[in-house]
Amino acid sequence: MSIRIVYRNNSFYYLLMPGLWLSGMLIHMGLAPVYYVYLILKMCVIFGAHSSVPWDDRLYRIRPLRPLMWLLERTISTPSTHSAHHGLSADDGVTHYKGNYGNLLFFWDVLFGTAKITRRRPERYGIEHLRPVSWQHELFWPVVRERAPEPETAPAEEAGKAAG
Repeated sequence: MSIRIVYRNNSFYYLLMPGLWLSGMLIHMGLAPVYYVYLILKMCVIFGAHSSVPWDDRLYRIRPLRPLMWLLERTISTPSTHSAHHGLSADDGVTHYKGNYGNLLFFWDVLFGTAKITRRRPERYGIEHLRPVSWQHELFWPVVRERAPEPETAPAEEAGKAAG
């Protein structure tokens, strides 16, 4: 995990994000100052949630802050809550890639039952069973697709085809 993955999304993700369209409308309607406050807050939270620095671990250890941290981790995304979304294998007991979606308000995951709070981080990150693909495929799927691998034929079948 690191902040380098914050904007590593498919191009269509940005085209279809209602928040981006809403932001454009707010600026057009003269609410740019509100948008700037939101943008700074959002960037701080999502950079913090994707950070390789476990800043939330240190705060969990301070006894007087524990009630505040309990509330904070259920309100915004922290490195421990959001890193579970990026884990490689659900078998590790931490990874929860079918949840912990919120990159700003983790509250939505809590509300809709997709939250998993362990206060731990996965040992490995990635996507299970994903074969390597090109950068074009990652950025422009479904328009750009990888070619399906050619089915391998048995040598006896190939010899029969050549003779026939």
